[in-house]
Amino acid sequence: MKFRLENKCLLVYVFCYLTQIYAQVCRTPCSCPWVPPRCPPGVPLIMDGCGCCRICARRLGEACNHIYLCDQSQGLLCDLSTSANGREGTCNYNYDGSCEIDGKVYKDGETFEPSCKFQCQCQDGGVICTPLCSEDIQLPTPECPSPRRIEIPGKCCQEWICEDQRGQLADNHINGAIVPNGSPHNRPFLCPEWSTEWGACSTSCGMGFSLRVSNKNPHCRLETQSRLCMVRPCGQIMSNPGRAVCTPNVVTPHPIRFEFQDCVSVKTFVVVFCGFCGRRRCLPHQTSNEQVDFRCRSGHTKKSMMFIISCVCY
Repeated sequence: MKFRLENKCLLVYVFCYLTQIYAQVCRTPCSCPWVPPRCPPGVPLIMDGCGCCRICARRLGEACNHIYLCDQSQGLLCDLSTSANGREGTCNYNYDGSCEIDGKVYKDGETFEPSCKFQCQCQDGGVICTPLCSEDIQLPTPECPSPRRIEIPGKCCQEWICEDQRGQLADNHINGAIVPNGSPHNRPFLCPEWSTEWGACSTSCGMGFSLRVSNKNPHCRLETQSRLCMVRPCGQIMSNPGRAVCTPNVVTPHPIRFEFQDCVSVKTFVVVFCGFCGRRRCLPHQTSNEQVDFRCRSGHTKKSMMFIISCVCY
């Protein structure tokens, strides 16, 4: 008899506890306004979590709980991961961190190889890939004056080979593959062009030069290339006028001629120079290369020169 009384008391306690929680979340009987709320365009009217009243569905980033629900038609769920009490959350996408590449879905953390040259991993909806082929750069040396990469039959990654000074392959057999000698026109491979970014101009004002390493030449050989550059002319013309206006780009008011050493450009140009922005440094951001004809004491010459498209101030 005592055992049955204790069980009955326990059931009554549980029932009262659940009823108290339900009363904190949902009010019974339902008490709803006569006029339904007016929702913003594109936001539907839905029943609240108690199934009592119609409310506007909560949108992405808005607060939500067990009563004020998110718009499930947009794939939103109430995210309680940042909630301190587990009751108030924020509407967020029902997102599992998977990735979809070429119609195939990869789970979060799954590793895959889209090709033999790359290994990728799905991380929180994004794909991070690392190359499986070596990206090293082989510069010219006395033993290998003209290194270049070629495709090897049956192998995924390109490999470096050496040429002699006549442009012929120094070794006909490379890892078992026979590569014939001859001019670039009858070789069974193409030369993928490669270049580093142009370095900074050697002077902050006046004529200078910048360098890069590239194989963009008729022999497809790595070499150091240079170009003339002028960030801004020296003198009072381009001095900081002390104005509060930030002027990254300054266009010359009239055509000018470029000068270096004892040479002067044949044509005149209206160009863009980098200006001033208080104490911040203004440097070239977008540039282009053009061949400029110069008249020198020893005759005519043609030089590659940087032309500024836009500048940015740091």
